[in-house]
Order: sequence, then structure tokens, then C-alpha cells
Amino acid sequence: MSTTDFSTTQIIFPEFSGVRCLMMPYIQGDASSIPKEYAPYRKIIDTVFLKQGDIGFLTIDESLAMKGVPHRGQRAKYERALHTEAGRLPGTIYCWGGGHWGGKKKVELDKDVRILLANNLDDSCAIWDKEHENTSSDGDIGDVAVLYPYEEAIFLKSGQVKEIGILRPHESLPVKKDFHRQFLRIISSGVHGREEYFTENPLLSQPF
Repeated sequence: MSTTDFSTTQIIFPEFSGVRCLMMPYIQGDASSIPKEYAPYRKIIDTVFLKQGDIGFLTIDESLAMKGVPHRGQRAKYERALHTEAGRLPGTIYCWGGGHWGGKKKVELDKDVRILLANNLDDSCAIWDKEHENTSSDGDIGDVAVLYPYEEAIFLKSGQVKEIGILRPHESLPVKKDFHRQFLRIISSGVHGREEYFTENPLLSQPF
């Protein structure tokens, strides 16, 4: 799906401001499709995308990461915040965050959904060159962390953009000191439905 090779791409994050959006729909490669509060990211939005012109889903998470704690923090169920980007229900249904509160699936993902990740702190994210098919319903796989030793991991550097699939294991690592960490995630089309916590985009009126 990707039309651009980001293997050598380095982005420069804007000044930290505490801005945040989660899974906000927008038009990839078109900064005019994001609200003005995210204007500092417009240059990145215009140049970093999976398929220009397609609907994508944007997460920007700027927050204080505390010494000794991973940015993923309390969302991790286990000692290591190891996870896949999507959960999986029995059969072939891939979902977001479990996606079945009250027994109802709210979000499903196509298996070929692609994701771009970047952050502004060296070595705060580890990625393994594997797929973990037998993931949990919410993506947390810290219970099988022994399968993913750090010796086999790729550690992202500040501003490095990495493309992964929804079942590729990665881990938010404890930071060495208090740090204003900035995290960027771009998800391709192929996401169906929405959770209540997804950020709405007032510039796009159609449902996704």
C-alpha cells in the first residue's frame, strides 16, 4: 500500500505544546484536512503518508513521560509494554483496543492496514521484525515477552519514521528521565467503525 519508502526519512517534531488527537480521520498528504490546533504538524502531514489522497487516521500524543515508565504507561497490562497495533478476536476479526465492549464489535481492521510510527526520543520504542498472529483481544502480548529479547529488536531514533503492519510486535520502553515525549502514528485506510475516544475531525463530515 505504501507509495513512499520512509526507511531513511527523518522528521523534525515541532515545539512541544501538549497537543493530542487519537485516531482522527484526515486526508493523507493534505495538511488542510487537519484542524488548526495541529498546525505545527502540517509540514509533516504534507510529506509523510502511506497513500496520498486516501483517508488515514492520525494520532499525535504529546505528554510527559516519567522516568522509569514507558509512554504507553498504564495501558500496558504487563511488566513490559509489548503489544501489536491491533487486537484479534477468534477467527479473522482484527479489532482496535478489543473493540467489543458489551459484546459488540465497534472497530474492525483489514489485515493489510499499514502504520507509520515516529517519536522524538532515541531508543524509546523497540520493534521486532516478526508478526505475532496469536495476539490478544487488545493487542497486549507482554505475557510472552520472552519471545522478544531486546537483542533482536530495532530501536527507533528520534525523528525516524518506521512502517509496520498491525501484527508486528513493538514496545514502548521506560524512559531514562522525565521527558516531554512526542509520538506520531499514521494509519492507512482499512479501518471500519470508531470508538468513542477517537478524535472527531470537524473538517471531514462523512463517517468512517
